[in-house]
Amino acid sequence: MKGMHTDWAAVAAAVAVLALSGGVSLAVAADKERGRALYENHCMVCHTPKVHSQPNRIPLNVDELRQIVANWAKEENLHWSNEEITDVVWYLNTTRYRFTK
Repeated sequence: MKGMHTDWAAVAAAVAVLALSGGVSLAVAADKERGRALYENHCMVCHTPKVHSQPNRIPLNVDELRQIVANWAKEENLHWSNEEITDVVWYLNTTRYRFTK
């Protein structure tokens, strides 16, 4: 994903407009933002974008992705709630993997 840059303020503004028009709930926007913040604050120290494209580490579906996130949260003693794990999984899935469920 070389060269990709996301303007998170623009994304948040677009989601807010959709939410106000009934297209998306604001809770969903907050979840993605929390997932991004958790990932950036706790995972990006070791997980550069390259780690998500290594063939021996790519999850095959969203359930495997969730298991990986949950295992690392436990390994790192992060004490994340199920909701926080779900937020990180959602963030990673929407920005990196794009699994359908």
